[in-house]
Amino acid sequence: MSEGHSLDVKHNGEHSARFDVDIDLTDGPYCDLRYVGSAGQVDKIETYHTNLILDAQRVRGIGYCPIGRDNFRAKLRIPKGWHQNICDPNMPTDHPDWNRHEALPDFAPTDFSDFIKKSATLWNVDLGWENELL
Repeated sequence: MSEGHSLDVKHNGEHSARFDVDIDLTDGPYCDLRYVGSAGQVDKIETYHTNLILDAQRVRGIGYCPIGRDNFRAKLRIPKGWHQNICDPNMPTDHPDWNRHEALPDFAPTDFSDFIKKSATLWNVDLGWENELL
């Protein structure tokens, strides 16, 4: 997390929530890297998603798909359940590896706070939360 910043979940009305925070690399040059996410409905885990945004381009994402599906035009296979998008902004958008979807079979969040922590752990993002609650 960027020095002086903290991850604050903002509630949008009664049912949804989101967060957006800048993060720094532990070593290396400065880069524009953000950790963002939302819950369409906080009480429905399958509505959660999160992304890592590098210089305004999504490079990682986690989401839920209730049924597996194929997108033949883009040659994508989206697995059933939780999956991670791995995007390469240096590839052409019609390349099959531009946006890969990898299943996350052991990814099982219990609530939005747990989802944020599990996503951050997967991507080695230090939230500085220790064992805090939202």
